[in-house]
Amino acid sequence: MSTGGIGSIGEEIRTARKGADLTIAEVADRAKLRVTVVEAIENDDFSLCGGDTYARGHLKVIAGILRIDSKSLLEQFDEKFGKFETALLDLSEKGKRNLEKPSKSTKASWKTLSMIAIAVIAIVTVVQISGSSPKNEVVTATSESSTSPSTEEQIPATASLEPEAKVVITGIKSYSWISVSDATGNSIFTGEVRKGETKEFTDPQLLRFVIGNAGAVTLTVNGEDRGIPGKIGEVVRLQIVADDAPVAG
Repeated sequence: MSTGGIGSIGEEIRTARKGADLTIAEVADRAKLRVTVVEAIENDDFSLCGGDTYARGHLKVIAGILRIDSKSLLEQFDEKFGKFETALLDLSEKGKRNLEKPSKSTKASWKTLSMIAIAVIAIVTVVQISGSSPKNEVVTATSESSTSPSTEEQIPATASLEPEAKVVITGIKSYSWISVSDATGNSIFTGEVRKGETKEFTDPQLLRFVIGNAGAVTLTVNGEDRGIPGKIGEVVRLQIVADDAPVAG
């Protein structure tokens, strides 16, 4: 989660610290933070802060020590990272609300189970009746049934050849924020992918991704290594089509 460059949050803090004739260690001691955390913040890397809420708190404390405008720093931070965090929270809340409405699906499930039970009873009855039929009828039924499995067995083979959008995301640095939705806009996943973690997503048509801190992950798209989708701190939007390369959007 970094922005870098002159005029960035880290650059402003570094300039103010040097102007106050303080070392990184001195600022870290007064802010009750690890030296590595302050050092990372000056490089616009907030991944060591433990989340956006803690990052805002650290910026307030450091701004107070260096006597600079904390409001300006927080506005910059929210502009770069706050909107994405809010979007993820909204998606997460939407998914939670959907999970809290199981009544229709539950009724449908019981109805389906009842229909299956009736079908099973009917099949058992037919089998029992056919057991008392003449031998020649049984032979005819056997010959018909012996040809049907070969046709049915070909169906999975055909289905396996159908294209699909398949994406594997692997965390290689700190952590990234991921939002995944399908072709209809339904949320598939919203959360973090940390260093060393791997997540796989598939859809028959396409997958849409919003990737925060894009430089912290690598992508494998439909079996092909696509490398790092963006820079540290960058928010990238991708659309992955079945058996195709990623398209911005």
